[in-house]
Amino acid sequence: MTVKFNPEERRIIATLYSAHKPLTTLAVAEHADMSWPTAKKYLTRLNRNGYVSRKKYGKSMYWWLKL
Repeated sequence: MTVKFNPEERRIIATLYSAHKPLTTLAVAEHADMSWPTAKKYLTRLNRNGYVSRKKYGKSMYWWLKL
């Protein structure tokens, strides 16, 4: 079965893959060259579908790939 990701999801996955560490929503948005709300929308979708994990530290949400 092949999973189809849209271009924004592919940019987020590539960003998290190359980071080798959890990133904040803002860091993902900056590295993936998209707005913060767009990054949050697709990170949340990827999390809901089981591709990305998240954890809140203080006021920041950190994201990483489930591998």
